[in-house]
Amino acid sequence: MTFPQLKVNRSRAGPAELAVHLPVGRFVVALRCGGVAFAGLAAALNDDPGVSRGWQAAVIGGLAAWAAFLTLMVLRRGLTFPLVAGDALVVGAALALQDRLISHEAVLDETTWGVMLAGTALFVVQTTTRPAAGVPLVVLIIGAYVAGAPAVTSFVRALIAEAVVIGAVMALLRRGGRRADEAIRERDRDRLRAMVEAARRADERHQRVQLHDSVLAVLTMVGSGGVRTDTPGLRRAAAQALDVLSDSAGPPPAAERDVDLMAGLEELAATMAPDLEVDVDLDGERPVELPEPVGLAIVGAAKEALRNVRRHADVTRAAVRVHRRDGTVSVEITDRGAGFEMARVPGNRLGVRRSIVERMGLVGGAAEVTSRPSAGTKVALRWPDG
Repeated sequence: MTFPQLKVNRSRAGPAELAVHLPVGRFVVALRCGGVAFAGLAAALNDDPGVSRGWQAAVIGGLAAWAAFLTLMVLRRGLTFPLVAGDALVVGAALALQDRLISHEAVLDETTWGVMLAGTALFVVQTTTRPAAGVPLVVLIIGAYVAGAPAVTSFVRALIAEAVVIGAVMALLRRGGRRADEAIRERDRDRLRAMVEAARRADERHQRVQLHDSVLAVLTMVGSGGVRTDTPGLRRAAAQALDVLSDSAGPPPAAERDVDLMAGLEELAATMAPDLEVDVDLDGERPVELPEPVGLAIVGAAKEALRNVRRHADVTRAAVRVHRRDGTVSVEITDRGAGFEMARVPGNRLGVRRSIVERMGLVGGAAEVTSRPSAGTKVALRWPDG
């Protein structure tokens, strides 16, 4: 069983909220390790005869073991709520034993390592949890300090004040982060709408060029009677013209709608059969939802890449791999076919440049084509660019 990360969900949180949460894990590790080291040093320097050295060694050793375990888990899996709750419980247990670890005089002076340990534990809880989960842990830590201290001092009020102040500061930081992220999202929506309109106009120009270069050319050849209708060249040209017509059909994309990228790619793979078998694989969880213009651009670019495999690679199998990391979606279309040298592609061959590279650029993405003769081809699509 895995527990949810305390750091916010990257697919939903914006950059401002991420900036508040992401550095917390390592800071907690540094705080806990430093606190335990200070407690160990303070205990070693204390020569009060009323303190149990055996209990001191056991408790400080337990705190050191917990700090090592916390460090390992945070570095491996990130900071989770069970780790924060565990830290509160371990520190609370140590605080409840203060009467055996710290002298009565030191408690009255409010200069003990127990004071520092309680303060750092409160800071860890308040900076890493929401109020609903953090308040019970705060009560636990303060209650353990009160129960274990051999004398009641003003530091109890200081602990309560610390918890209230840190909680209020974190609430303000989170609220400000959400507001900033909403402003960023609104800016991104405006930019996406502008990109969609630019993409629509560019696609219309591209379709007119394609219709002129393919559909009208085929009609001219047939109408003039200069080419026999059963020639292989005319059949290939007619098939390409049909592809152009099918691409131009359908309603214009809308920035406000989302589409499932995996569903589009799997539907595309089905249309390539039986001439080309396409394996579609996702590194991550479904669905991969994207704004409709972006999803259609990626599927369209992948379609052109697979058409090139079917026409030129001399293979019957290709692979499509989808990756999603930290808000970036990448799609790789690969084959082990004949390959080619990019430098030798004629300038009038616009499939890669217009149908792949320019199509991705119009929605804020990028495309890269790499190939070598006899070594296959890889088309890498990425959104957003960088």
